[in-house]
Amino acid sequence: MFTNFIKIAVRNFTKHKLYTVINVSGLAIGFFACLMILLWIQYELSYDSFHSKADRIYRIEREILRDNLYSRWPITGGMYKQALIDDIPEIENAVRFWRKEFSIKDHNNLVHRQQVYAVDNSIFEIFGFCLEAGDMRTALTKPMTVVLTREKAVTYFGTDQVLGKTLFIEWDGKPVGFEVTGILRELPANAHMHFDMLISISSYPKESFNQWRSNYLYTYVLVNKNTSREDLENKLKTFVEKRLEPYYGDLLVGQLGIHDVLKMHLFPLRDIHLHPSENWEIEAGGNIVSVYIFSSIAVLILVVACINFMNLSTAGAGRRIKEISLRKTLGADKAQLRYQFFMESLLLSAVSILIAIDLAALFTPVFNRIFNENLSSSILSQGQNILILTVITLVVGIIAGFYPAFYLTKFNPTDVLKGTIYTGTGKSVFRRNMMIIQFVISITLLTAMFTIYKQMDFIKTRSPGYDKENVVIIPIRSSRVTQNYNAFRNALLLNSRVISVCASADVPSDRIYGNTGFTDSEDHTNFASLINIFTDYDFMDTYKMEVVAGRSFSREFSSDTNWTMMLNESAVKKFGWTNRQAVGKKLVHRDNIISPIVGVVKNFNFKSVHTEIEPLAILLSTSYISAVSVRIAPGNFDETRRYIERTWHRIFSGENFDFSFLDERLNRLYENDLKTQNIFFLFSFLSLFVACLGLFGLSVFIASERTKEIGIRKVLGASTEKIILLLSKEFITWILIANIAAWPVAWFMMNRWLQNFAYRIDISWWMFLLAGGLALIIALLTVSVQTIRSALSNPVKALRYE
Repeated sequence: MFTNFIKIAVRNFTKHKLYTVINVSGLAIGFFACLMILLWIQYELSYDSFHSKADRIYRIEREILRDNLYSRWPITGGMYKQALIDDIPEIENAVRFWRKEFSIKDHNNLVHRQQVYAVDNSIFEIFGFCLEAGDMRTALTKPMTVVLTREKAVTYFGTDQVLGKTLFIEWDGKPVGFEVTGILRELPANAHMHFDMLISISSYPKESFNQWRSNYLYTYVLVNKNTSREDLENKLKTFVEKRLEPYYGDLLVGQLGIHDVLKMHLFPLRDIHLHPSENWEIEAGGNIVSVYIFSSIAVLILVVACINFMNLSTAGAGRRIKEISLRKTLGADKAQLRYQFFMESLLLSAVSILIAIDLAALFTPVFNRIFNENLSSSILSQGQNILILTVITLVVGIIAGFYPAFYLTKFNPTDVLKGTIYTGTGKSVFRRNMMIIQFVISITLLTAMFTIYKQMDFIKTRSPGYDKENVVIIPIRSSRVTQNYNAFRNALLLNSRVISVCASADVPSDRIYGNTGFTDSEDHTNFASLINIFTDYDFMDTYKMEVVAGRSFSREFSSDTNWTMMLNESAVKKFGWTNRQAVGKKLVHRDNIISPIVGVVKNFNFKSVHTEIEPLAILLSTSYISAVSVRIAPGNFDETRRYIERTWHRIFSGENFDFSFLDERLNRLYENDLKTQNIFFLFSFLSLFVACLGLFGLSVFIASERTKEIGIRKVLGASTEKIILLLSKEFITWILIANIAAWPVAWFMMNRWLQNFAYRIDISWWMFLLAGGLALIIALLTVSVQTIRSALSNPVKALRYE
């Protein structure tokens, strides 16, 4: 019996080749898109899962109340680690990460600027980071010890056989030897932090970690098994009262208690990537909203593919009503007939999913190259994914076979053979509604595409508050460059194509900035925490920022010394002054450093537009610098770059020369947004393609069902244009109805998405009209092939069987 059902199914597939190809193609492409999204989502959710103790690792974070808003800070002070272990028995172990940058000479005497983490040796007891060589129990216990990857070993030593060798790191301006005690295993890509070199945190004196208010490193804790996170956070309240309250008195204004202004939390390790902090995050993370968006798209694409499948399956099944009646007359019961239809639907669904798996395996490497991802199609063979794919195949097959299995088998075979049964195959309300739903989805996705594109274009073209064009950023790698910066600057300015040069510790486009608490020297209750940027005298001129009150830093004023300050408009507002009132005021750092305010700069975006412009202090510093910014004249860039590079090597022989453009660095702030946009566009296009594929198949079916009608109309004098309009009118009506339903859905979705940006576009009416119009044009082009063919057909052939 089973073999017989398979034979009948294959005969039906080969008899109606076009419908079979459209059905399988649409469903396979829909499955393929869902599989790619599934791979991406699983990869995003897999971050830090390679740590065997991941479920017991938390990052200690603080939540601080300022201006009636809580801000999240993942950084803590150096004293937290041991105090947490001492005060809370459930905390089994802890480790500190202190991000540092050092200058290191390689075996060819070239200087590299190396990012390093100073850590406790407990890193190997808590995390799944391993050593390929060396003893993890003692590798970083002693001062002046270092572990590094094989790649870095080859970079600095020319060989990977480096255990016991000495690596010289510039330490307080002098080369200091660090013993290599281990070779790090390469970190997986799906880690929320990456490093290729670690030094022992014990290399720093204990005095570096003796303040509760200096927060500059990351603290992770390992808790005991079966420990309640809620109970631990309650114990953190006691920790705050005991350890921190004596040092945060300046925040306790009015009736506020310590728990109103300062909270401590345990943030799960595996949540960090998709829920990164806006402040001081260790690396740029992902976005849980993107996971939700792509999960929704996967569901929508699958719905579109299933609708196609059901529409064409039900349309084709109507042709088989006589076959069903004959088989019932010859003794077939309803159960057998239903089994046949379900068998055919499941077979098509299974073939489609197999094709989709092959497509995913072929396309994954291409996807990785285009979008810089690390997906692997091999995980589709994992047990849980096999189960998911099996369930999807069964559900789609059963749903698609439901209509013919239960609707077409209910008729009396006598009535069917007499011709008294009309199944309504040409004007099925069910198929119409399903097609409308398809285009609601497609129009919604098109509207979303236009909105996302306009927001990203807004980001690219919006002025950040300074001139971002033609600015070259050169990183400073060593104290030698810092000490001889003025000679380099003066040499560059001898070239007429170099307009301005400045040095600073930070540049716009940096992801992490320091912050410092300042108090009004006249009103000591007037306190604000300000983001800091340390610069030299030429910062304003180089970036062409607008000074709205007072003046910028100047060498002509002997009073402009280190810690002289300029504020942005947000900082002035935070202190309750006008711009003019701020000039001449003095702010006091908590270390009793007095900073006179000489000017106010117009607000500018020094971070991404995801966040509002924060209060900012621009502080004069002639020594605390890490980058050189060079504004050059437009055009002839290669010639200017060669001049800058020659000057660099002449003054700093042996120092690596590296550079980047400011506008490129700014674009990197939005890499994740751009990647999300491009992936969204890809899968939206696939969804629209699947919808059009189904629309084409349905137009073929409807045209074939109306062959006799078209022939009669042509014989009676109907023109080709009227026939085309007749066949297209129904589809046009469907799409107009779909527009009415899609627009409010699209507005709600995109309005929510735009809330992720502090500076954003307004959703314009033309986006909805453009999406609806484009959907209509695409639909008409899709059905035009069949409608024109039907309109031009010979009516004699259509009526010959009469």
